[in-house]
Amino acid sequence: MNYDLGVLSPAEAVFLKESPNGTPKNWIDCKDASFKIIPLENGKKAGFIILPFLEKGSNDVPEELISEVAALIKKYRDKTDILIGISSLGYFREKKLLASPQLTEVPMDILLGGGDGPGMTGTLVNSRKTLWIRSYPTGKAVNRIDIFQWPSHDADFKWTSGQNVKWFLQSLLENVREEPAVLKLIKGISDEK
Repeated sequence: MNYDLGVLSPAEAVFLKESPNGTPKNWIDCKDASFKIIPLENGKKAGFIILPFLEKGSNDVPEELISEVAALIKKYRDKTDILIGISSLGYFREKKLLASPQLTEVPMDILLGGGDGPGMTGTLVNSRKTLWIRSYPTGKAVNRIDIFQWPSHDADFKWTSGQNVKWFLQSLLENVREEPAVLKLIKGISDEK
């Protein structure tokens, strides 16, 4: 499948580790907050802040986590060309995280959200410095982001739809061809619902 990075919940990590095919290359668990740099074409670098999995039951975001994310952004902002957060925190926690004064001061460029709550094709937050997209819970669509211009981290930078970025939702309908590598990965796994 040639994924550069995949993020698994702790339960998914255990499940895949015990599966016949194991965990795919470059897929990691999100038990703790972490950071990964992936080299891109033309010497560019994408930085990924992987937010930890938090159990359901509260919409609060621990202050320590907010401080940790802000510290990661500050540490890697000048070492990468784009900073992307990957989250399974859920809609309300992500909203609180993005609205925290620490992250409005040093926003990430993109937040790929997931977990409880609604899916979103995308919205611009933090004075249009962060594009926030949330996957849809049933897995029947893929969010796509086209970046036409690298974000600068100066005070004047803003994402502008159709100019420096475009985002949309690609529905996975019957007319989308099945990928053999994906079928191999999920072979033998049944949906008990």
